[in-house]
Amino acid sequence: MIAASAMMALAACGGGDNAPAPEERPATFTGQVRVTGNTPLEQVIIVPSDSAAAALEVRGALRPELRRLGGAEVRATGRVHGDRLFEVSRYEILLIAGQVPTVGLLEVASEDAVYVLRPAGDRVELRGAPSDLRAQSGAMVWVILDANGVVKGYGVIRER
Repeated sequence: MIAASAMMALAACGGGDNAPAPEERPATFTGQVRVTGNTPLEQVIIVPSDSAAAALEVRGALRPELRRLGGAEVRATGRVHGDRLFEVSRYEILLIAGQVPTVGLLEVASEDAVYVLRPAGDRVELRGAPSDLRAQSGAMVWVILDANGVVKGYGVIRER
């Protein structure tokens, strides 16, 4: 009798299997990545360039990478859950500090031969790569280069 009453109460509160699932839809957004709050309440959000769209909280396996890209402008594709949660399945870095970055795996062939292997398969030579960047061989990085290929800025997106 008590078990039957508990099940009826659960069903009446919407706790049964009949509860509607939150809306989920595929989406692509272009916007700025921002990291807000402090640990443990830190949030990674994408603020869409379209001022009519609300900021979206990033979830999923790519969240740690996007967290390292705070301030960057990205194009992200994934699924929106409800109206504010965005599970990113892929992204492209468009701008970092107003510059178009070179993105890929860092390859250190020798002391003077440092490259970024881009997803398309081509290699971009880096000149003047600092020792702390060279120490990240095998990591996914972004690099800002001047017209001569000299490193002006960089960051690690994913450790090796």
